[in-house]
Amino acid sequence: MNKDVIYIEPEDDITDIISKLKGSKQKVVALVPPKKAGVLRSAVNTKLIAKTAKNSEKAVVIVTTDPSLVKLSAIAGIPVAETLQSRPKLPSDFTPEELNNLAAPISIDGRNFDDDSAETPKKASESSSNASGAKMPNNTANAENTPSKASKKPDQELKSTDLDLDDAKKSKKTGKKQGKIPNLDKYRKFIIPGAILLVALIGFFIWATFFSASVSIAVNVRTTANNFAENVSFTTKSSSEDASKGIFYLESQEIKKENSVEFTATGSKDVGEKAHGTLQVGVYAKESVNIPAGTRFSTGDLAYTADSGASIKFSDDSKCENSMTDVAKRGCLLTASVAVTATESGEKYNVASGRTWTSNLSAETKISNSAAFSGGTTKTVIVVQQSDINNAKTKLEQSSDSVGKEELAKAFGDDMLVIDSSFKATAGDAVSNPSVGAEVPEGTTPKITSAVTYSMLAVSRNKVNDFIKDKTEASLSSDQKVYDLGSPFFERFMEENGNYTAKLKTTTKSGPKVTEEDILEKSKGRKIGEVQSILQSVNGVSSVKITPSYFWVHSVPDDPNRITIELKVEE
Repeated sequence: MNKDVIYIEPEDDITDIISKLKGSKQKVVALVPPKKAGVLRSAVNTKLIAKTAKNSEKAVVIVTTDPSLVKLSAIAGIPVAETLQSRPKLPSDFTPEELNNLAAPISIDGRNFDDDSAETPKKASESSSNASGAKMPNNTANAENTPSKASKKPDQELKSTDLDLDDAKKSKKTGKKQGKIPNLDKYRKFIIPGAILLVALIGFFIWATFFSASVSIAVNVRTTANNFAENVSFTTKSSSEDASKGIFYLESQEIKKENSVEFTATGSKDVGEKAHGTLQVGVYAKESVNIPAGTRFSTGDLAYTADSGASIKFSDDSKCENSMTDVAKRGCLLTASVAVTATESGEKYNVASGRTWTSNLSAETKISNSAAFSGGTTKTVIVVQQSDINNAKTKLEQSSDSVGKEELAKAFGDDMLVIDSSFKATAGDAVSNPSVGAEVPEGTTPKITSAVTYSMLAVSRNKVNDFIKDKTEASLSSDQKVYDLGSPFFERFMEENGNYTAKLKTTTKSGPKVTEEDILEKSKGRKIGEVQSILQSVNGVSSVKITPSYFWVHSVPDDPNRITIELKVEE
């Protein structure tokens, strides 16, 4: 047979129990009281329950092991069961020994009460019999009071008095003095400040939890490096540009600068006085002979030139050497004195007399010096030589290239991606001061100066970045995105018949598709632990740290203004 189980709450009164009992649709009803059920510690209440069950034609069972409730149930004639599954025990099923035990005083909160105790401190009369007809022995309400036997009345009705008598009556019945009511005036000075402090703490807690609580969410994501390399081309016509296909419009910049660089002269030169003297020049000829100025005469490795020209006329009285056997063939010896000067300065040109000489004259000659040469002195100075100019020019080009690149890059601006290999430096003629072969005055440093024209090409940085991003994302899965495009650059830039080509290279970084907006939407209004699990489960998220503003805050606020998100990409 089905039964209905009614659990009695501590705050339920007898009317609540009777109402639930009447409202039950089952014929068998089990009442399960709590450990301290004050409403059932009254014989009147238990009899009211028994009467209600009888009128409603229902069988009531009280599930309890409390001896006091067992006794009151037996008095009211209500069956008792130890558990919901055990067999109910009727009052008639109790043995004489159990009946004697049931007749013992009821103990409630350590104090003994008879089931028929009166509200006044009079001697209680004992009930002569229980609901099953068993006679109950007389018991005194308290050991300190003198026992008083009451006449047994089998059909006597219990008074409608709850066993929970007020403390004053219990004190009189037990013979104990009533406790003194404490004076609270001396605690008043602590009560008011304490109440104010309590209200302030409650207000602060409400404000900190619902109005000022904030949360900081730090998410670290891992990225993967990808090498990017694509062949691209360029055009000098803006209308022909198609960045999506890797065709970029070239823009140029040009600047002119006059650059100079100092250098060290390494040449040397003797700038002393030149020796000079007179030569007797004889020429075998059949007609007049001219010796032009600048005619070169040499003795050994020393060279001299004629200071001025000389003319020797052929005439009848011209002397011929009689010793010559073939006068007709050689002609006569025509002689003249010629002043000469050494081609270079130096004491070594001061030659003695009687030297052997040669000349660059085409005719046969006979040359001698009857006197020594003099006047030559030695003085060595530093001069600029051609190798010094060449080295300085190379140094000038190298130093000016770096300066020119920097200035051109600034001229383009950050929106343009320069093509380093397109840089050109066209230098004009280099002018040296002092010039080649000239003496370097003491205390001065030679310098070379040249006018240089710098030029370089560049393309739109944004268009290059879009091209790299589109190409990279096309090779990624749907849950990945590009985090960093690296530092793009062009390699092997070439021009051939007006066509420009190069290879675009960079190193991109890709990772999970997580944005601050995604983190915000997945976090608002959720428990911190739940947010931690959701974000940690995203592929590529390495760590999640959520820091609330107060230790008692366990949820992420709904207000985005109170949520701080830090998305960090690991290197």
